[in-house]
Amino acid sequence: MDSQLSIVLVEDHDALRELTTEALEELGHQVTALTCAEELEDASKAIPTDLFILDLNLPGEDGISLSRRIRNSHPKVGIIILTARSTSKDKVIGYESGADLYITKPVDREELIAAIKSLTRRQVEMRDQSTSGPLRLLVSNLELTGPKAKTKVSAAEASLLTAFSRAPSGRLEIWQMAEILHQDLSEISKSSLEVRIVRLRKKMVEVGGQARAIESIRGVGYQCLIPIKVL
Repeated sequence: MDSQLSIVLVEDHDALRELTTEALEELGHQVTALTCAEELEDASKAIPTDLFILDLNLPGEDGISLSRRIRNSHPKVGIIILTARSTSKDKVIGYESGADLYITKPVDREELIAAIKSLTRRQVEMRDQSTSGPLRLLVSNLELTGPKAKTKVSAAEASLLTAFSRAPSGRLEIWQMAEILHQDLSEISKSSLEVRIVRLRKKMVEVGGQARAIESIRGVGYQCLIPIKVL
């Protein structure tokens, strides 16, 4: 994915759509601005799309349904949801629909730009890593193998790797990781979770994964940037 992206923005609020389009075009991105999901089919045929930015409260088909449809037809495309819905339940539904990032409004220009750059970097790294093949997790032997070596993992690490491999865009939120580790969300320590991730990241690098195999997503959780085949 290049630094200049082809972006489809679906936002029915006229002023917000115009401001967002202007901000993205100033950065050199090509933006197709739409007011509803029904306009998407013709627009997406006109030019390949790198990134979709979706509002949820759209007339007709809503953003969640649209996100699911896009993810099913474009598994590797970037999807950012921008919405005023800010509850944990809404965020979970958004990520489960296939979104890579869920950002609540109001969002300022700098935050949106940073989010797009971060997502673009992750997409490039995932694409580059996939060319060398996935890491392999043999659950029965608790063994992780890659192009350089193989190593043992703990049962908890195997559970996390399996969950990362199945999660949309390889992303797990902290509450999901707490459930996987059989810990109460109110009791789990972010520092202890980070220690687990650091250890797991080192093992992934040891067998041939990239240095930033698992990336922290501030305030959300973690994203695995390496394809993992679970056997």
